[in-house]
Amino acid sequence: MSSTQGSIETQEAIERFAEALHQRIGADRYRLWFTHGVSFDLEVGESPDDGKPTVVVVIRTSGPFAAQRMGNSFATELRAAAMIACGERARYRIDVEEAEQPAPKKRTRAAKVAAEKKATAKTGGRRSTARATSGRASASRQSGGRQSSGRRGSANSLASLLAQSTATGEDKSASSRGGRGRSRGRVEHDPIAASELPEEEHLDDEEMDDEEVAVSTPRSSKSKLPPLPESQPTGGRTLDSFITGPCNEFAFSAAMMAVATPSVATPLFLHGPTGTGKSHLLAALANEFRTRRRMRRVVLLTAEQFTNDFVVSVGSTGLPAFRRRYRDVDALLIDDVHFLAAKTATLREALYTVETLASAGKPLVFSANLPPSDIRGLTGEVAGRMASGLVCPLAALDQQTRFQLLQRMVATRCVLGCDNTLLEEVSELIGGDARAAGGIANLIGMLQRMFRREPTIDEIRRYGGDLLRSTQVAPTLRSIEKAVCETFGLEGDGLRGKAQTRRVSEPRTLAMYLARQHTGSAFTEIAKHFGRRSHSNAISAISKVETWLSSGKPIGAGDGAMSAQDAIARVESRLRVG
Repeated sequence: MSSTQGSIETQEAIERFAEALHQRIGADRYRLWFTHGVSFDLEVGESPDDGKPTVVVVIRTSGPFAAQRMGNSFATELRAAAMIACGERARYRIDVEEAEQPAPKKRTRAAKVAAEKKATAKTGGRRSTARATSGRASASRQSGGRQSSGRRGSANSLASLLAQSTATGEDKSASSRGGRGRSRGRVEHDPIAASELPEEEHLDDEEMDDEEVAVSTPRSSKSKLPPLPESQPTGGRTLDSFITGPCNEFAFSAAMMAVATPSVATPLFLHGPTGTGKSHLLAALANEFRTRRRMRRVVLLTAEQFTNDFVVSVGSTGLPAFRRRYRDVDALLIDDVHFLAAKTATLREALYTVETLASAGKPLVFSANLPPSDIRGLTGEVAGRMASGLVCPLAALDQQTRFQLLQRMVATRCVLGCDNTLLEEVSELIGGDARAAGGIANLIGMLQRMFRREPTIDEIRRYGGDLLRSTQVAPTLRSIEKAVCETFGLEGDGLRGKAQTRRVSEPRTLAMYLARQHTGSAFTEIAKHFGRRSHSNAISAISKVETWLSSGKPIGAGDGAMSAQDAIARVESRLRVG
């Protein structure tokens, strides 16, 4: 006995099942097998062992071949996802649906009434509740003659079963049981053993009214929420596993505030160079929104995924479906926002999405390598909206934070322990990129296996010299010139000209000062690079900038003017980003 339901609890359980399955098989395989012509539903069934009621996750697909491949290839993943979404007693079943009947080009009102009467006579005056389909009639048909009170009882039973279920998040293994559930056009599975698919059987055609034919989405009723965009897995990254220090303490505190009060200071914008923990914080926030704040519709993705989804929607499903997917969410987190630069149509759609969610008080979190105002190609409206909440910088990892990170990585990746003195010395040699620290931890683990002991600092330098050098890329005169021009909005070769206006001359002076500080080049070489005749210009630039720093004098002219300290911080941030 079974009953299909469409309650809020059912939709939440279906979303949990889809998300758990997505994380286990990956985005590509999920998109290939479970997004086109496949829908999910829940039913109340009886356990084949003790006859007690249990939840059955129904996967409907369009043909026996697809159903057989799903059962053979994803039995373990489907079983685990069903248990996570609906409890340890949950089962899953794959239903094979009939081919879609060609709809008549035009149906009159009289034809519709006749079809309704005929369908009512076939089912004994009972029609099932509206539910998601893939535009095809279900292969399994419920028998008539049951009273509406029985259906209401089944609904209450499903709601109580879902309320009692707990998501464990771990695959459970046990010995296989015999017994295969077999029915027409479908195959049943229990949490322990997966059944084989039966041979394809032909079913009678079922007439459906035009208004009842749903589009090919898991949830087609207008009262139900649209399917979520593909969200990135959090990969176990949590706030507890985030190592804090002076370089990221402000951003971490902002993340904690966003979890405590999601509607305050939204959007939250995190920016910093590569390897400073931006993606880690976004994944941790998504995890906190789902678990601590009990938000069901949390979307975490990159700006590239957002752009690709927008482009595909324009050419296929249309913008209304795209907008529903991204605006009917509880929280939206987008990584690498600088990817949207200069993409006019995508930026406009992103602005409308941000406006809609922000006005509804939904939490928004973004990350990029630069603050919104410094991202070239980002429109003023988008940059202003993203900066309207709270903008938090993350600096390159300081030495103490690198040391703590190395300690944790060595403890989890290396077979032997490692002396803290050695780790402190290594942490001083690497740059502020957390990913480079991971590479060094892997190197230490490899050397431990090779030497059967803890490696020395000289051995780490010998075998990991390229890695150590790659983390400390020294700025060049050309890179400093480019960073200063981008900071003050000048042309690429604007600093080499003869212009003496404040808008050009003061940034040029700052560039010569930074060139001396970061490259150690000779004054003659610096002056020649920036189009000056004498090295005395480079020498005087040092004293000028030091005076600006002590007095707080603004540099530049117009809207691009800023204090010398702020200008240096922005230029150095661009140098770290590269």
